[in-house]
Order: sequence, then C-alpha cells, then structure tokens
Amino acid sequence: MGGAVADIINYHVRHSVNIGDFVSSPLSYFEIPGRQSELRDIDELLQPSLGASDRIIGGGGLLFPRFLKNLQQVRQQNPSGRVILWGVGQQSYYDPSQSWRKFDYAPYLDGVDLVGIRDYDVGLPWVPCASCMHPEFDRPRSPKHEVVVFSHKKFRLNIKGLPTFTNKQVDFRAVLDFLGSGDTILTSSFHGAYWGTLLGRRVLAFPFSSKFFGLKHRPGIYPIERWRPKHYKISVLGKTLYQRFSKTWFQCPTENWQDYLEDCPRYPESLAECRERNRQFYEQVVELINASS
Repeated sequence: MGGAVADIINYHVRHSVNIGDFVSSPLSYFEIPGRQSELRDIDELLQPSLGASDRIIGGGGLLFPRFLKNLQQVRQQNPSGRVILWGVGQQSYYDPSQSWRKFDYAPYLDGVDLVGIRDYDVGLPWVPCASCMHPEFDRPRSPKHEVVVFSHKKFRLNIKGLPTFTNKQVDFRAVLDFLGSGDTILTSSFHGAYWGTLLGRRVLAFPFSSKFFGLKHRPGIYPIERWRPKHYKISVLGKTLYQRFSKTWFQCPTENWQDYLEDCPRYPESLAECRERNRQFYEQVVELINASS
C-alpha cells in the first residue's frame, strides 16, 4: 500500500482471535487494478474512509443482527461509492437446522451493488469464503491419524483420546497441517469444516449456528439438540459451595459420533470449484469498479 490513500477498503472481522475471520478477506488474495486498497475491521465500517469511495464487505458471518445497522447505513454515508458483499453468510443460533432456510437476507442487501453469498442454494449468487485462495492449500499433506478434532474456541468438543486443536491458533499453516493430519475431521468450527473439505478430508460437523447448513459441499452433520455452558461446581459432603456457568465455553453431547461417519462424503473437486467461483466474482468486481470509475 506504500502509504498511499486507499480508494477501496475491504471490511471484515480483524480484531478477533479466530483464524477463520482473519484469513477471510478477499483483498488478501486479489488486487483491483489501478486501485489502492486497505483492510479494516468491520466495526470501522462507518468511520471516515480517508477518501475511499468503494467498500468490499466480507468474508465471514456478517449477516448477523450485530452488524445490520452499520450495513444499512453504509450507503447513506457514501452514496456515490460501490458496496460489494463478497463471501459473507448468515448466522442464526436458534434451531440452526431449520432456521437457515428461513433466514431473511433482504435487510442486509439494501443498497448493495454486487452480492456474493457463501450460503448455497438460497436464491442468491454463491461465492464461498475467499480463504480457499490461500496458497497453503497447494502444499501436499498426508493423513497421520484416522480422526482429529478441531474445535471452535467457544464451542468445544470433548472427545477423549483424539488429537485436538482449536481455531484460536493464528498460524494458518499450522491449522491446515493439523486438519490435513486427519483422514476424518470432527469439528465445531465452520471454517474447520470448510477447510477440511477443501483438503479432501471427510468431515463431521457439530453445528452451533445456521451457517454450517449453507455449505455447498456439506459435511456430515451430528444432530445437536443443545449446546450448554460449561459448569464449574465445588461440593463438600453433597453440599454445593460454589458453582458458575461459563459464558465463553459451551459443550454438547458427542455420544455415538462414530455412527455418523458413513454420512461424511469427500469432495475432491471442492477446492478447484471454490477457487474458480471466487475468480469469476473477482472479474465481476473489477468490471463494476471500472465501469463507474
């Protein structure tokens, strides 16, 4: 960027200890010819943009009530600039397996010039998370374990005796090395399911929100009735002296997970397909920006 004033900004979740958020920005992988770009956190969406006229929003699960007000106001703040959604998706925590089909995208799309949604088969152009473009996917990896566990840092899978990692790790190579070390991946992380699939692995997902059900190359799904907060309790002679429920650590039943492995397909074409769709969308983005420059 060389200190030049950016005229196109890519907003996504950057201030998060979550590797999926950190590597999901499209402009980490694509350059817009003749434009100076910058990456910013989504919470800075309505801050002064130092001359930038165009905004790319994504990727990540940004179609969520916490972000709605800012997304609706971005057009009002800069009516002449283009607004592009690239690889964003829905998030609903209530009855995820049913609510994903009922999600209302309309409030998030008002005033948007170009739409690319990572959720498949929802009546909108499908553009998967741009993290598929990361060159780390081109490094060969061979399985070392039959099964590994990759947990979301907040929604933890407690399965004893298996190699375990979480999405709190910020070294992307280390994450893919771990995912690639398993022939089958058990995961409560959306990106763990997505990346595991791109690596050609079998994936069994333990969903906590609707976003898992929008994956085009859908993994096996373990039926979750409810995630419960981790319970800390101290008792003496049957009397409870102290107890508390965590707000940052949730758990779910994992019994008989082996029974669901037969529903875990491989998608050897998924990496090439996701990359090609991002390249196609990139061409649309360039065309839109050049047409109005």
